[in-house]
Amino acid sequence: MKKIIAVADTHVRRLEELPRELIELMDVADLVIHAGDFTGYEVYCEMRDKYNLKAVRGNLDDEKVKKELPDELTFTVEGVRFGVTHKGNYVDQFYDLGYKAMEMDVDILIFGHIHRFVIENTSGRVIISPGSPTMPRFSVSSCAEINVENKRIDIELKFIGKIGCCWVSDQRWFR
Repeated sequence: MKKIIAVADTHVRRLEELPRELIELMDVADLVIHAGDFTGYEVYCEMRDKYNLKAVRGNLDDEKVKKELPDELTFTVEGVRFGVTHKGNYVDQFYDLGYKAMEMDVDILIFGHIHRFVIENTSGRVIISPGSPTMPRFSVSSCAEINVENKRIDIELKFIGKIGCCWVSDQRWFR
């Protein structure tokens, strides 16, 4: 089994500026996927050197990051095809990313830019935005944990930091 931590929109200059909970999750992951907007080249280099990192550039990354990283990326883990991009042409509908996943011929497409957690099955493809651990929008700080084993995928929202009260899928409130 491979444990993957997917993250996007970290918007920091140094690794130590990331929340402790995120660093602890990445420290035990087999792979870290970053869907763009590291912001600083230094944090990108620190993550690249410390973790098994797959990453794309975001719209707010500095020029060094933009020169070193692609706009999109594909790879396979345990028989599952992954794609990574930073942003699509969406508002609250993610059909274009379903088409993008088909174009890239991937089972899972991880994207960023919106700073909130999203998971959808679009046209038989799983579309995931892990949210932002540092600058969430209309969401809690988050990342995604993806466990892959023999083409089986388990995806879990991971809260980063303290949360007050939020809505969960079984429609219960919790604190």
